[in-house]
Amino acid sequence: MTSIELLVKDFKAFYDDNPWYGDSYLDVISDITEAEALTTPPNQHSIAVLLWHMVKWRKALTERLLGNLDFQADVSDTDNWPAASTQTAESWEAAKSAFAEQQKILMEELGKRDEDFLDTDFVKGRPFRRLASGVLQHDIYHLGQIAMVKSLVRKDRIWR
Repeated sequence: MTSIELLVKDFKAFYDDNPWYGDSYLDVISDITEAEALTTPPNQHSIAVLLWHMVKWRKALTERLLGNLDFQADVSDTDNWPAASTQTAESWEAAKSAFAEQQKILMEELGKRDEDFLDTDFVKGRPFRRLASGVLQHDIYHLGQIAMVKSLVRKDRIWR
């Protein structure tokens, strides 16, 4: 299996298959209610905010895969960590839809590429291999946070 085939397989496993580390994205997200997604436990981000943060950094990859090599993302961007107070039922649904759309783009666009593509630069000195594997690692990390926050908001809520 080539590196690009493995990357596609890993993005698929993360999203809706059987990743090595546990539950997939859809397994974790599918039963989160709007109220749970919008709840912010002490010293944590809400699930909705975490998901928008993931969407932001996936966009750094999907935009470039779609040919927008000038796309810029910065940690100081307002949509990197949106304010919890701006989150609504509609924004929660929008975040889930945006993430699903990005998954579709990733599967389609990475599936079109060959092995050499991963070593082409999206920015001088930064190959797509680094960006794609970094986004996948970022997704896995924050999915763990979402699972943790989900368990916190489902506890007896003694912290409220």
